Amino acid sequence: MQNHVGSDEVRAALEGAKQLLEWFTPQDIAETVGFVARLPPRVNLPRITVMLTGQPA
Repeated sequence: MQNHVGSDEVRAALEGAKQLLEWFTPQDIAETVGFVARLPPRVNLPRITVMLTGQPA
């Protein structure tokens, strides 16, 4: 549950979205971290933003 969301209506909408979207898995994040770890030392990647690309099913 989204404990930082104060509105019950918004919280309910977020809960509904969980049923519609394909969310990240731990494997998705692990693969991203592994990709960054394998970059050559000359590559400076100070920040990564990982975002869902899919739309509701």
